[in-house]
Amino acid sequence: MKQVKIPNDLTQKSREKNREEKLISDVELLLTTLVYQEEAIIKAILDCLYDVGSTNLVNQKFKLGTLNKTLKFITKMSKPAFKLLAWQWFKKNCPNLITQWLQSKVAFPRVENPQIEVVGENENPSLVYAPPYPEQNQIQQVKRLHSQVKLLISLLVTVVTMFSGSLIWLGYSSQQAHLQTVEKLQNQVKALESITGDR
Repeated sequence: MKQVKIPNDLTQKSREKNREEKLISDVELLLTTLVYQEEAIIKAILDCLYDVGSTNLVNQKFKLGTLNKTLKFITKMSKPAFKLLAWQWFKKNCPNLITQWLQSKVAFPRVENPQIEVVGENENPSLVYAPPYPEQNQIQQVKRLHSQVKLLISLLVTVVTMFSGSLIWLGYSSQQAHLQTVEKLQNQVKALESITGDR
């Protein structure tokens, strides 16, 4: 049997890659621990972000006075539900997202200089392919992600507003039904008193 000798630099790179993966998983574990230890602070941050975000969104989308004030009131009423949902999402997703972001900051990818292709006189310039610069690609991705985040926030505020509005309406309608029941009972008591009084 022939033995295949693996070059030293490949085994070194493999060891470094394994070590990097272990360290990154340690970072994610530490961030998860930090999230649970600092729950009160994170909830306070989410609370502040909700106040600022909901006010700005309502001001931007609904500029009419009465509707604006009503929606701001509804967003205040729906704050506890938002805090619960936001905390659950934060616990589940943020340690991993922060880890990936931090890893991207220490990856230091090798930047290759773009090659400039010269088109000859007889060549068709539309046939020459020039890949976009990595910076432009990243800017486009950031813009796309930014618009997706805006859309998700709008959807979240809409859902929370509808949910809290229906809760307020249910509370109001049940209170009205309760008042009507009490009024009927009072009328029946008065009717019974008048009947017994006549005798």
